[in-house]
Formats: sequence, structure tokens, C-alpha cells
Amino acid sequence: MSLRIAGLCSRCIRAKCSPKSNTRSKSTIPQIFQVPLTRAVHTSRPSPLSSSLSRNGASRTIRRSLQTQRFQTFTPPSPESLGKAAPAKQYPRTIKWGRRLLYVSAVFGTLYIVDTQLYASSITRSLRSFALGVVVAADYKLNFRPNPLFGGDITDLHRRSAERLFALLHQNGGLYLKIGQAIAMQSAILPPEFQKMFARMFDDAPQNDWKDVEKVIREEFGGRSPEEVFGVSFSNEPGLGVMEKKARASASVAQVHWARLADGREVAIKVQKREIAQQVGWDLWSFRSVFASDN
Repeated sequence: MSLRIAGLCSRCIRAKCSPKSNTRSKSTIPQIFQVPLTRAVHTSRPSPLSSSLSRNGASRTIRRSLQTQRFQTFTPPSPESLGKAAPAKQYPRTIKWGRRLLYVSAVFGTLYIVDTQLYASSITRSLRSFALGVVVAADYKLNFRPNPLFGGDITDLHRRSAERLFALLHQNGGLYLKIGQAIAMQSAILPPEFQKMFARMFDDAPQNDWKDVEKVIREEFGGRSPEEVFGVSFSNEPGLGVMEKKARASASVAQVHWARLADGREVAIKVQKREIAQQVGWDLWSFRSVFASDN
């Protein structure tokens, strides 16, 4: 072993003393000691970079760096390292108006249910009448002139006003139809468009269902059914009369049902519509208010 070391040292001394020592001294000594290391570390196929360097006459031995840092597993960042979280974006104006819309809808919905169940839609019918009065008054104010603002002539103005009033009377029903029939009897003082429209007020009015008729009879006769009051049967039982559930005619405040009693007599049973008792007070107040405002 000592002989080998001595031989290597002598070779190094001769290489330094030779004329070519300046060109090969840097590559000879590392090449002797790094060949085993290079072979131990790099055992794969040489890269194109090393082959190109060897072709160009550069150093044939490529030094490779080794990873000396210790392997560490990936850890997510801590909340403190991310900084302070940005607050969520708020929409205060949208929330405020949405809350107001919800409150208004709840109030009007409650009023509508109360009006429908307790007052037979009397408040709704009155508001509808006031709205029509405002629309008709504004239409005449703007267009009752030689040159109307929205086109047409006086005949068109009378016609659309008569159609609006006729639709309102039929939609509200009840005492409104009775007032419309009274106006139709005095329609000679009205324009021809109103006369033609109000001539249809004497047609049959919408009739109520049988369940409403039965409720009226039970309320008027202390809870007794129509079979007990009139002595009729709807299943053709022997010894009893018969009665039609569908009305033969319907007027503004009542409707008429045909019946044949047990003794063979044919009669007409006129039953007042159930909602009239609750609507008549509101309807009269609406008529006075609307006509007073128009005058």
C-alpha cells in the first residue's frame, strides 16, 4: 500500500516538472481521485451535454452536485402566515330594501286575507272603484278636447270609458250590478256608447255555488238543511219533493232555484247571495264617495 502511494506521488512530481504540466495539471490530479466517485454516483446513460463537451475537446469528466439537504414533508401554511382575512362583502342597501319589500308584502297579504275571509272582499272592491274613478277622470281631463293627447276622438273616449265601467260593475257584482241596471234604465241622458254598453246589464249575473246557497239557508233557518226546510230530496226519495242545485236565473243580489214540493206544487226559491249582507254598506259608501268626488 505504501509502495502504491509512493508511486503516485512520484508521478505527480514528474507531471509538474514536465513542459505540459500547465495544461494538464488541473485535469490530471482530479481525474485520478474522482473517477471512482463519478462512477459510483453517475451510472446512467451520459447526457447529450457531456457528449457535446467531449466532442469540443472540453473536460471529459462532468462534476455533479449532490443533494445534501434533509428531506422535509410538505406542511400547509399556518393562518398567521397568511395574514388577516378580508371581511365578506356586504350589501346593506339591497338587504334594507329587500326587508322593506318583505314587510310591505306581508302587511298587504294579511289585509287581503282578512278582507276576503271577513268582509267578502268589500275593501278590495272599494279600492278598485276608486282606481277606476281616477283613471276615467284623468282620461277625460287629458283627452276631452278637439286635439286629444293620446289620439282618437271623443267617440273613442266614451267607448273605452264605458267598457271600463262595465267591466268594473261585472267584476264587483252584487250591488254594483243593481246600480248599473238603474243607470241603464236612464241611459237616454248618456252618450250612445254608454247606452249600448249598459243595455247588457240586464243579462244574467254570475251565480254562487250550491255550498254558499246552503250556508245562507242554514244561517236563516237556525242550522236546518234545505232538505228539512223545503221537504225535498236530492236523491229522489219517495214521498219527498225535488230541488235543483243549479240556479235557473241569477240577479244582482239573489238567485232563483226551481223546486217541486212533496204535494206536487212547483215553486221558485229565491235565495239572497251570501256576500251581499257584508258588501252593501261598503258599496253604498263607495258610491257616495266616487260620485261626490266626480261632482
